[in-house]
Amino acid sequence: MSDSISTRGRVNIALTGKAELARDEIHERFPFKEKQQIVRLGLSYAMRLKLEPTRGADFGRAGDGQNMNVGSFDPSGELLDLVRAFHPAAEDPAEVAETLMSLGLVRLAEDIKNSTVTRITDILYGGDED
Repeated sequence: MSDSISTRGRVNIALTGKAELARDEIHERFPFKEKQQIVRLGLSYAMRLKLEPTRGADFGRAGDGQNMNVGSFDPSGELLDLVRAFHPAAEDPAEVAETLMSLGLVRLAEDIKNSTVTRITDILYGGDED
């Protein structure tokens, strides 16, 4: 891990209630062994789609869903390093990750419902025209 998490922001991150429901819907379609893997997938999906880490009026409240220790969610620190690379001005990369994982899960559940995503490869390569 590059920097100590304790010196770099919060110790816990959490899903919104809406994102937790989305995570469970995604789990029905893609039954990963651990639901935390789906949460990481939500973060990755949000970053792939270049979603902005903005908490709009319909975002909900982080903490209404699953709560995770940052060290368990990202034991190597590589995910937070990636968040820092894409959002260098962010004061707290864990807060950015928390926002993006919820936004990404909600978006992914919507994309599964509307058949934009039907397979894992759609998450990786779908819509890449450039």
